[in-house]
Amino acid sequence: MMRRIFALAAVLALIWIPLAEAVVGMDAFVTDTDATDPGNSFVPIPAAYEVYATIKNLGESGFMNHPEDLFVAPDDTVYVADGENNRVLQMTREGKVLREITEGCGKKLKKPRGVYVHSDGSVWIADTGNLRIVTLNADLTDRKEYVRPDSSLLGANFTFDVQKIFVANTGYIYALKGANLLALDEANNFRGYLGADKVGFSLSRFLIRLFGSKSQVERTVKQEPASYSNFFIGADNMIYGILSNKNTAQIRKLNSVGTNTYPEQTYGFTLPDNTPGARSKVLEPTFSDITVEDNGILTVVDRGTGLIYQYDQDGNLLCCFGGQGDTGGVFQIPISVDADSEGYLYVLDYQTNEITVFRPTHFISLVHQAVTLHGEGRYDEALGYWRQALEIDSNYALAHRGVAKIMGKQENWDSALRSYELANDREGYSEAFSEYRHAYFRSHFLLVVAVTAALLFGAGKLLSLAKKKADQWADDVQMGRGLK
Repeated sequence: MMRRIFALAAVLALIWIPLAEAVVGMDAFVTDTDATDPGNSFVPIPAAYEVYATIKNLGESGFMNHPEDLFVAPDDTVYVADGENNRVLQMTREGKVLREITEGCGKKLKKPRGVYVHSDGSVWIADTGNLRIVTLNADLTDRKEYVRPDSSLLGANFTFDVQKIFVANTGYIYALKGANLLALDEANNFRGYLGADKVGFSLSRFLIRLFGSKSQVERTVKQEPASYSNFFIGADNMIYGILSNKNTAQIRKLNSVGTNTYPEQTYGFTLPDNTPGARSKVLEPTFSDITVEDNGILTVVDRGTGLIYQYDQDGNLLCCFGGQGDTGGVFQIPISVDADSEGYLYVLDYQTNEITVFRPTHFISLVHQAVTLHGEGRYDEALGYWRQALEIDSNYALAHRGVAKIMGKQENWDSALRSYELANDREGYSEAFSEYRHAYFRSHFLLVVAVTAALLFGAGKLLSLAKKKADQWADDVQMGRGLK
């Protein structure tokens, strides 16, 4: 027995060593475009985006200095909150500066950290250093200034140093401050907080507060909710937020009452940290910004790993690209992301003071079309796009899963099971097989009943025959004993 145990341990060790090396070396290829299968193993896919332009030298406008926010206006021009230069820039996709905003409502801007452009062309600036929100008309004339709301709910020590802003179709102004989203109305009245994360229960903290001395209670660290690092209001009027210091459910989709309706699962990859002196450490996802295109595709950027993730409305990963480095298409500290009407992505790097513009490839455009049509219930049209994507990459699991779902809706269970098998989706395969079994029994009810009855009748006959033989054998034995 001991020899068998040692032999098994040796075999497991031989298997584990290459697996461990594969995990350690995973960061060598996650900087390329990747997606994950349901088993969470990395699977390379065709390039989803390609670098279209890199914007850094702005000519007469010089260089940006630690910019913190980027917003693509309805006319597809790009606005950047250039914080350390105390200005907001408007530029084209190629980096040509159109306007430079340095003041508003009678005061110079001071370290602006957020910018938003309304559909009417008005520009909204989070003038963080001046503790206000500045709004300008489309021609950059003064519109209105918002300062700390006069509300007892905010407390005496509340400061109006908001970092990000967005205006909903309802007219409410949403501003990000720390862990919470503040809601204001047009008259600068405070309308409450929205979407605060729940604080988990701590037994030790509860016991200290209940039985501890005054000094112990005072030393107890108050547990704060996870902080929002950015948010975006989509075309569906839902508020999409990201939590920067949370391991699960980092992406939120908030309805009008602040309830999360996005799948609560883990997003992003945990990767080994290969920087010098970081042995055995890992890099947890630290999302810094989110944007949502009109088709519902979510793009989030991870400032810790430099990776950019795309998800659909069901939380499925469509692609992942980017990474950390000094070459084109990778980043140092990506801080903000947005998309224009043509699907181009703009990523702002806080450290290198540059914007990288990405153009979608044909492959990811097919995926986006398929996801959009599928979400709209136009399954026959979506099926064509899924199959075109599979012609480019026959291993793309999400496309196989999309085909499988459509085949299931058409009750083509053989094709559905085959597609789920190719997608390595065990849960989907199990559900499809259950539906297939139910459909088979329903369509072959009389046959199933007849076969079942025949089997039961045959089993009964066999049992009766066996019982008869057993009784006969018992009688023979008894008679034999009696003769003796």
